[in-house]
Amino acid sequence: MRTILLALALGFANLAHAAEMTSSASEPAPYAQTFRDLDTNRDGRLSFSESFPHPRISNAFNQIDQNADGFLTPAEIAAALR
Repeated sequence: MRTILLALALGFANLAHAAEMTSSASEPAPYAQTFRDLDTNRDGRLSFSESFPHPRISNAFNQIDQNADGFLTPAEIAAALR
């Protein structure tokens, strides 16, 4: 599990949505642009099919999807990075 999380941390350097902020609160998380790019329907979450362009995300989709609802949120991705 730690190996998966480490791989995610390395792969998510450019991921997530504007909803997650870094500790400076004025800067978006470093993965915000990638999340925005992957979120093609702009609903603020990633479906499994939206994750396909980013293999590290799609390969670990179920591990990141903490509530098993079939979608990844910025908060779930941030939690996976911790």
